[in-house]
Amino acid sequence: MKGLRAPVGNQPSEVYWRRRIVLLVALAVIVALGWLIVSALSSDGAEPAASPTPTTSTSPTSSTSPTPSVSQSSSAASDDVTACVDGAISVSVAPNPASVPADKQPRFDVTIEQDGDVPCVIDATGKNTKLVITSGDDRIWSSNDCPAEQALIGKSWLLDAGDTKDVQVAWPRIRSAEGCAAVDQAPGAGTYWATVTVAGVKADAVPFVLE
Repeated sequence: MKGLRAPVGNQPSEVYWRRRIVLLVALAVIVALGWLIVSALSSDGAEPAASPTPTTSTSPTSSTSPTPSVSQSSSAASDDVTACVDGAISVSVAPNPASVPADKQPRFDVTIEQDGDVPCVIDATGKNTKLVITSGDDRIWSSNDCPAEQALIGKSWLLDAGDTKDVQVAWPRIRSAEGCAAVDQAPGAGTYWATVTVAGVKADAVPFVLE
């Protein structure tokens, strides 16, 4: 024990203490290296934990039909739009101008208003759409007298509830007869009346003047 506390030898005691410190450090390094080697070998030999295998759930196939899409429903709804019935539209007419020069054709502004609650189609292509010109009891002209004039407006429109459609029609300032018979007498100056019917709906007759 005395040799451990006070080294015995020919060398100074400082030399022996340095040797002991170096030896202790070397032993500590050897122990640390041994611990690292053992830890590395242990980690290399461990098996990785197995990841859980995902399970696949299978739903039974439904036997019901697929729900119709919005576009299919919209198409079906558009097919349900029908012609405007009595009371669904109103028609008004105004001469433009009210006094017509001798070299001009009388023209009339027609306003069609949709008074129904749902969209409907106004068909103005048949004989139930016409312009009739009268003077007192004298029937002067009708757009239905000749095939060339029967397509007075000749169109159809889909109108929503509350919508209006404005069109203009003209009288060629001549007389006509049923069956498109020839008429030589030309209408003279004076006051005339115009009656417009659209899709069977008649507007109130309006007066105008031929100069």
